Amino acid sequence: MKAALACALLAWPAFAGEEPAECPAGTHRVATSNPYDPFHCEKDERKNGFGSVNGPQGFKFRPRCPSGTRAVASDGLQPYRCVPGAERGADPQLEPLRAGAPEDRPANADPLSAGCPPGKRKARTADPSRPFQCVTTSAPRVPAGDDAFRRYSITGELSFDYPRLFHPRDGWTEDVPTLSFTLDNGLPGKPVMITITRLDKTQPTYLDLEAALARDKEWQGAKDGGMATVSGARARLTVVAGESKTAYIPVSGDSYYAVVYSAPADAYEAYMGAFARVLKTMRLMRKPP
Repeated sequence: MKAALACALLAWPAFAGEEPAECPAGTHRVATSNPYDPFHCEKDERKNGFGSVNGPQGFKFRPRCPSGTRAVASDGLQPYRCVPGAERGADPQLEPLRAGAPEDRPANADPLSAGCPPGKRKARTADPSRPFQCVTTSAPRVPAGDDAFRRYSITGELSFDYPRLFHPRDGWTEDVPTLSFTLDNGLPGKPVMITITRLDKTQPTYLDLEAALARDKEWQGAKDGGMATVSGARARLTVVAGESKTAYIPVSGDSYYAVVYSAPADAYEAYMGAFARVLKTMRLMRKPP
C-alpha cells in the first residue's frame, strides 16, 4: 500500500497541470478511485428528475454558454459546464445563445418598448401590470360631417345625435328607461356601445347621484373626470381608462340621466367622438335643478 501511494505521489506532477482529455461524443467522465486512471468514460443515460440527466442530449433546459464555447455534461453539482469550441453536428439546443435572437426575448415583452407586429398597434388597457397591448387596426373612426349622424328623440324627455353606424334599441318603456346604441362590426368580444338611462326614486335599484359616483369609483376603479355642461345642466363625469366614460346629468327633482360609453381597448379612442357628439347635441326637455 505504501509503495502504491509513493508511486502515485511521484506520478502526480506529470499530469497535475494537464487538462484531462474529453470523452467521445455520447459519453461522459466518471471519477474513479485509481490514482493512475482518475476517470473513465461511460455512455450517456437518461435519468428521471430535474437536473439529473447526464449527457448533452438530456438537459432539462437549454444551457447558457458564452459565444465560442459549448456545453458538456458534468458530474458535479451543475449538470453541465462550458468548454472552448463548437462541435460539428451538435444538438442545436446546445449551441451558444446569441443576444437578441427572437427565441431569447420574453414572450410577455412590453409592447411599449418592443413594438407591435404588422397590422397591429398599441392600445392602453386597465391592467396596471400590463398597461399596453397590441390590438388589430380594424376599427374605423366615426365619420365626420352631419350626414354621418341621425337625430333621436323621446317626446317630453330629450333628443340628441347618434352615429348612423350604430344600431339603436329603444327600451324607454321598461321599468328603468334605457336607450342603447351598439356598433355591429362583426368582431367577437365586447362591443362599442352608448347607453342612456333615466334614474329616479320610483325605481327599486335607484341610487342618488353621489352614491352612483361613489359606486363607479369603488366597483370599477373609475377616476373623477370633472364636469361638463350638457344642455344647460352641469354633468359629472367618471372615467375608467381605456374602457368606459360616464356622464351623470341631473334633471328635475332627484332624477338624472346616465350616459355611458364603453368599448374594447382597441376601439376606445376611435369612437370617443360618438360619445362627445351625443353630449354636445343633447337637448333636455326637463329643466335641470
